[in-house]
Amino acid sequence: MDKPGLYPNGKALGWIVAGGFLSALFFFASVFVPLVGSFLGILAPIPLIVLSLRKDWAQGGLAALVAALFVGVALKPVVSLYFLVQFGMLGLIASALIERKVSFGSLMLISSLAVAAGFFLLIGAHAVSAHQGFFDILKKPLQANIQAILHSYPGLSGENARETAQVFRKMIALLIVLVPALIIIGSWMILLIDLYVIDRFRLLPGRQLLKSYDLNAWKAPEHFIWFVIVPGFAVFLLHGTLRVIAINILIVTLTAYGFQGLCIVNHYFTQKNVPPFLKFLFYFLMFILQIVAIMVVLLGLLDMWLNFRKLPHNP
Repeated sequence: MDKPGLYPNGKALGWIVAGGFLSALFFFASVFVPLVGSFLGILAPIPLIVLSLRKDWAQGGLAALVAALFVGVALKPVVSLYFLVQFGMLGLIASALIERKVSFGSLMLISSLAVAAGFFLLIGAHAVSAHQGFFDILKKPLQANIQAILHSYPGLSGENARETAQVFRKMIALLIVLVPALIIIGSWMILLIDLYVIDRFRLLPGRQLLKSYDLNAWKAPEHFIWFVIVPGFAVFLLHGTLRVIAINILIVTLTAYGFQGLCIVNHYFTQKNVPPFLKFLFYFLMFILQIVAIMVVLLGLLDMWLNFRKLPHNP
């Protein structure tokens, strides 16, 4: 595909500004538009990925900086830094890895770990500059959101208000413990949705990103099972920081096996020509029924030994 690069005639500048503005617009939707905006915010990396793959990586990077500039002017400079880490880095690193034709697992793992590392470096720098604790920086936006929720229900007062606040405080404590896993899993979901949207609306003519990976045949490496066994024992045997690390590793790994289970299910859906309505019904039940989700995870785990799809063994 022709990649014209940065030309002095202003054509490339137009692509850069348009891509940056569109990416920032999706991000603004997540900030200012209730409910629906959260889903639109997931699409923020798409202009950066498309621009990087249709033009070149330099234009994608400049578009990310333009988007961060829009965000910084409209909101706060620190918010623009979080935008660059959460969406800019994800889109640019993913597009670079796609160009290098890395495996699907490597694409997801490297992109998400880079975002997690950038996020924690940014939180650490923010905490040092604000002379606050690392976890205080994480708690502050969560507490502000909870206060806004409580104030939005004027009828909530007295004992009910105190009980609700106590529940929210426990939720905050749990969320902070799971922040590493949530960042990594969230990056996987954002990237999967973005690649699907790019393919669905043919934003890259002549290319199908997800189809090129043949996800129906995807499986985790065989040694990956140790990331379930070792942290699983560590959760029960260890305490403190080591236990928190083990919990996060276990959640991330089980999520990966859950995705493998979905690949197995979709393999049989495709093989048996299952109608779209029944597919939607299954995914809906998996979303609302915990037992169905657990069965999908177990399916992915058991596939390590039973090889449900009869895939050839890869040494």
